[in-house]
Amino acid sequence: MSPDPKLLSAIGREEFMQLVWSTNIIQSESPSPAKRFLLNSSLPDARAPNCRKNLHLINKWELETLVNEKMTAPERGKQGKQVRSLRWDHFGSSVSCVNLLRRIEDLEFKAHKQNEDIFLELGRIAARQFDWQRRFVNLPQFYGNAFVYGQGECASFFESQYGITLDRFSQIGFVMFVCFSKQPVLADNGAMEKLNIGWEEVEKTLALVGARYVDAAKLARTQRKATFHISDKASVLRRSPCLRFGANGERVRAPLPELILERITSGVFYDVIDGGGPVRDDYGRRFEQYCFQYLKHSLPELNWQTEFKYKKKPNTLDTPDILCLESGKVRVAIECKSTRMSHGAMFGKKPFEERGYKDLVKAVFQLWRFFSHCRRGYTKLDLNKDAVGVVLTLDNWLVMAETLQEQVMQAADELAQKKDPEILAEDKRAVQFVAIPEMERTLSLASSSSFLTALEQASSSEFKGWRLDGVHSKFADEHATQAKYPFADSLGDLLPWWDRMGRARPTLE
Repeated sequence: MSPDPKLLSAIGREEFMQLVWSTNIIQSESPSPAKRFLLNSSLPDARAPNCRKNLHLINKWELETLVNEKMTAPERGKQGKQVRSLRWDHFGSSVSCVNLLRRIEDLEFKAHKQNEDIFLELGRIAARQFDWQRRFVNLPQFYGNAFVYGQGECASFFESQYGITLDRFSQIGFVMFVCFSKQPVLADNGAMEKLNIGWEEVEKTLALVGARYVDAAKLARTQRKATFHISDKASVLRRSPCLRFGANGERVRAPLPELILERITSGVFYDVIDGGGPVRDDYGRRFEQYCFQYLKHSLPELNWQTEFKYKKKPNTLDTPDILCLESGKVRVAIECKSTRMSHGAMFGKKPFEERGYKDLVKAVFQLWRFFSHCRRGYTKLDLNKDAVGVVLTLDNWLVMAETLQEQVMQAADELAQKKDPEILAEDKRAVQFVAIPEMERTLSLASSSSFLTALEQASSSEFKGWRLDGVHSKFADEHATQAKYPFADSLGDLLPWWDRMGRARPTLE
């Protein structure tokens, strides 16, 4: 089921993108650019007590859904005589569309999801909303992904494949985001040249982050047909946040400019995944290095160590990727997983059957095997009585997905029985699944004591299904102030354009 095609067909494709852009910007912290394109009389009365609340009624993930649904709707004029017209300059048009969208989502849930496992649905809601709630304009988003994808084999493959360096690609994408935050259309009008950016370079960037509207719409119709529930359908804007209009694609629009930032940071994964084993191994190692350095910088008083090899004849094995020792004993063992979530893993009817979950099962097994080998003397390390395991992921695996977590643990238990029956119940210690954004939020307020306590308590029945940052909030010092991002002054080392722009650049959080 989709929003009434007559409603979405009552406005032109480009006019609708203008409406979404205006609605998004008018709800931002810098709404002025959108006021030129929306009738003032259509906006909530600024003098009314609930003005700000009424102006921020529409969520960004709902706007993203509406853009994709517009692409699948029949074009104006193909449905016979139009009985209504949707205005592109009226805030109420967006309100009408999103109210209809919400009614459809409610009806679909009651008809088809009401009897489903609620924790599967919570996982889908998290996958749809959390990135938008976290926002894309932040230092960890830029630095972390530049560290993982912007060096070594990944950077070399990217440049050889697309004819532009990752540094330049990132800069142009960022400039495009800034431009689209102030104006709805980007065209070859000489504005980029003032920033010493040639349009040829812009075209190379657009080849990756953009698509002609007709091509994006064709892809949307194909992808979204495969999924029933409107809230679970794939978004073509994640690969192509910029849409091109005109006979030669000369008018470029980005209805949700923030998605450009997502595309030039974590979205680089799409550009390098075809680089083969060496590239995948490279970004996997760099994710481990990033996690280790982040933990060490944030909690330097703890004894952090990277993996090492140990003997269990006839094999040589690796410890988990990161270890935290307390008084010489293992307190935390961390396995890092850089696998990205597919759409099916986030929104599928049977997500556990999608690629990636086997990696999580293997990670739990490896942690339990390590704990067992510590008990059996192979590693020459003792375990703290409160030792816990962590699977630290690059993507939002298992966030609020309690049922899927239980399936992973059950599958890991079966794997342990099959591959190493000497792993005892006492070795199968608590394992927390933590996405790196959760870890970053936790560490921004954590002391070593509150961090270890949160990890220990996260497995208790009281906090079952909670994110780590939520658990930590219960144990953090009430007077704790948010720590500065540890690599805030090092972004220019990975992306030289950041330092070159100097004061001209906007501020990242």
